[in-house]
Amino acid sequence: MSKKKYIVSLFIPHLGCPNDCIFCNQRKITNYVDVVKSNEIRSEINSQLNNFPTNSSENVQIAFYGGSFTGIAEDSMIEYLKIANEFIKDNRVHSIRLSTRPDYIDEHILDILKKYNVDTIELGVQSMVDEVLNFNLRYHDSQSVRKAVQLIKSYGFNLGLQMMTGLYKSDIKRDLYTADELIKLKPDFVRIYPTLVIKNTMLEVYTNQKKYEPEKLEESVEKSTKIYLKFINAGIPVIRLGLLNTENIKEGEDVVAGAIHPNFRQLVEDNLYRKVIDFVLKEKEVEQLEIHVKPSILNNFVGYNKENKNYLIKKYNLQSLKFFNSDTNFFVVNQRKINIDLDLIFKKIEDEVQLWD
Repeated sequence: MSKKKYIVSLFIPHLGCPNDCIFCNQRKITNYVDVVKSNEIRSEINSQLNNFPTNSSENVQIAFYGGSFTGIAEDSMIEYLKIANEFIKDNRVHSIRLSTRPDYIDEHILDILKKYNVDTIELGVQSMVDEVLNFNLRYHDSQSVRKAVQLIKSYGFNLGLQMMTGLYKSDIKRDLYTADELIKLKPDFVRIYPTLVIKNTMLEVYTNQKKYEPEKLEESVEKSTKIYLKFINAGIPVIRLGLLNTENIKEGEDVVAGAIHPNFRQLVEDNLYRKVIDFVLKEKEVEQLEIHVKPSILNNFVGYNKENKNYLIKKYNLQSLKFFNSDTNFFVVNQRKINIDLDLIFKKIEDEVQLWD
C-alpha cells in the first residue's frame, strides 16, 4: 500500500496569465485577490505543515496552483521556489509541484524547475481541438501541448494533464477526442473538470446571450463517466473529477451555471458501477440479487443517496436486493454466483453502445 501524500496548496492567482480565457476568473476560483507576498507564503506553508503528521516529510509536496506559475516574472518565480526549498532543506518537505500553461514551458524554464526540486508539472490543456482552444481564447494550439509534454518528459518530471468538458464550441465528440489525445501523451495522471460558468467572465455573457448552453449535471456525469473509463482502461489515474469546492465555488454564488455538485466524483463513479451491473445483468431474468464487492467500492454500487439501489429495484422489478462487503467481487443472481472481473468488464463496456444511450 502506498503511503499517503500530503499537499501544501499555495495559490498564486493569475500572475502568469496575460489574458482571461473566456471561462476563467482565477480570483473567484482561488479565493485570492492580492499578489501573495513572500512572508505570507512562509506563514501559509508553516500553517499547513502543522496539520500533517511529524514523520510525513518524505510524502509532503508544496504545490503552486491557481495560475500559470512559469509565466510569472522569472525573479518572482525563483523567489517562490527558493522559499519552498527552505522547507526542503529543513527536511519538512520532499519536493514541489506546480501548474502552468503548455506555452509557458521551454528548456530554460525546465532548467530552473529542475534546479529548485520541482518534481511534478501539471499542464492546463483543457482541449486538444484547436478550434475550441481558439474560441475559448487560450492563445495556444494542440501542438504546443505535444511539444511541452515531450520536453517535460525528456527532463524526467512527473506529468499531469488537465482537461475540461463542455467548453464553448466543444461537444461530446470533441471532448472524447481530447481524452484520446491525452492518453496518447501518456501522462502520469489527469484531472477532469466540467466547465462551470463563473461570474464576471465572457462565458457568463455568452450564456446570457444564449450563445452558450452550459452542461446539465446528468449530461456532464454521463460524459465524464465515459472519459473517466477511457483513462481507467489506459491505466492513467484520474486524481480529480470536478472543481475543488471552496467557499466561493458554489451554485448561486460565484457559479451561475454548469454541472456543479459537491460529490461530482462519486456521481461519476456511481454511474460507472451502475453500468457494470447493467452489463452483468443484461438479458437475464432477475428476481433476487446480491452484490458482494470490496469495501472501497461498495458505496459506489449502492449509489449516492441510494440512487443505484433504487434504480436497480425499479428497472429489474427486484423482489430482493442486498449489498455485502467482500474480499472478492461477485454477484449472486437468483442464488447463482457470478464472479466479477472489473478490469475485463471496464474494457468491454467502454464501447457498449446500449449502455451509453
